Amino acid sequence: MTSIRQRNQRLILAAASEEFAAKGFDATQTLDIALRAGLAKANLYYYYQSKENLYAKVLLEFVEPLLEASAVLRESDDPVAGLQAYIAARIRIAREHPHIAKVFSSELLLGGRQLPEECRDLLYAEAQRNVECLRSWIDRGLLAPVDPEHLMLFIWSATRTYTNLGWQMAHITGRQVPDDGDFSQAAATITRLVLGGVVPERVGAIGGLLFAT
Repeated sequence: MTSIRQRNQRLILAAASEEFAAKGFDATQTLDIALRAGLAKANLYYYYQSKENLYAKVLLEFVEPLLEASAVLRESDDPVAGLQAYIAARIRIAREHPHIAKVFSSELLLGGRQLPEECRDLLYAEAQRNVECLRSWIDRGLLAPVDPEHLMLFIWSATRTYTNLGWQMAHITGRQVPDDGDFSQAAATITRLVLGGVVPERVGAIGGLLFAT
């Protein structure tokens, strides 16, 4: 059973994610977060002590989904399966955590100035493991001889588009908020582009379709 403390903390985190996503850290007021959460401002300081601590907690909330998405890349020794699962997982994060994803991306665009050290260490170590996984596949001839670091950066940027470029996406699709179909098509399209560029000559399946490179 969820305690009152847990309930209030979740309400505050959800409200803070929406406020930080809409206004950025500097322009966000703790009173606005409390009002959105439907709680007294004193509750916010009771649980999180300061806006800075609350912001750090919001960022930390996004690390676990990122690590989970990253781990699926290495679960299979088949790069087609691994890359397809990884792209799908990152798109799923954008769909399930739109506000926190936007806050996290905005923080990275500012150089990660307020990213907690523990976040930096976890994400750096995970990124290195992923790059080494890609490099291993490349060395074994399972992927084309592309640069593994830039391949990882391309996947990150392509999947992050759906949190960073909402205004542009709305003008392309005609919808203010991407729906499930948009996210499914995004995963399929990015997967096809990535695999079409890095899988050596072979025939495989992407999203149920046969392709040849």
